[in-house]
Amino acid sequence: MLEGKVVEGNHEQLITKELFLRVNGLMKDNAHGYTINEENAAIPLKRFVNCGHCGQPLRGYIVKKKNVHYYKCNTKACNNNKNAKDLNNMFVNILESFKIEATTDVMKLIKKQTVVLFNQLTADKQNDLKLLQSECLEMEKKITRLEERYIEEEINKELYNKYRTRYVREKEENKEKLCKLSRQVSNFEKSIAFTLKFALELPLKWVSADYNTKHRIQYLLFPKGMSYSKKSNECRTEKINLVFLYVVYFQQVITNKKRGIPELGLNFSSFSHWVPRAGIEPALL
Repeated sequence: MLEGKVVEGNHEQLITKELFLRVNGLMKDNAHGYTINEENAAIPLKRFVNCGHCGQPLRGYIVKKKNVHYYKCNTKACNNNKNAKDLNNMFVNILESFKIEATTDVMKLIKKQTVVLFNQLTADKQNDLKLLQSECLEMEKKITRLEERYIEEEINKELYNKYRTRYVREKEENKEKLCKLSRQVSNFEKSIAFTLKFALELPLKWVSADYNTKHRIQYLLFPKGMSYSKKSNECRTEKINLVFLYVVYFQQVITNKKRGIPELGLNFSSFSHWVPRAGIEPALL
């Protein structure tokens, strides 16, 4: 439960900490016939997938006699365990839903439509961007005019310093806001290009990756992880990466394929209605 962390108790020690660590280092096999590996590409979904019954993270282990990996919830009497190969295959099937067709026309249409929708959803931010650009320009003019009045002795040094400090502070605040908004707008088109390229071979990239890369891919698509229920034999997630979600949706619309991601219980039938209301990061079941 502590994932290998050693915690000293309040009771009197029977052996030294050094002896404890040395003995446990030799006893890699436990009495139940399985060992735990912290970084094992065969069980990359551990701690990423939670138990669909109690919400606790699933752990990964190998039964050495059978040489078979499993995922298991450590909650007593929960019994939410799953053969690792089977759950990994379920995850690959989910990734298949995010894979796009390698045709130039489809990719162009997806990119164009996604950018259009993004512009619609972020119209307020783009208006704010234009307003901040205008305010920055106006503040530059005020500072220039203030310097001219000071040089021409229309105002004294005290007034000049007072207003210049104020104008410069407001200018810097606007520039900071402008820089942040500009990154948000420009980064989206870059994200679209990255997503399209990445999604061409998404399942293969995950299958062939090492443990740490698998984890990065998993959290890239599903920032809050996933859950698995043995009773229903289904996976669910609370949140999907916005860009990948739009890509799979538009591909299905363009190619007239089934709507949604059945492996996650997600239906796109009302997608056009609830996405604008949900905003930029819709919550998904």
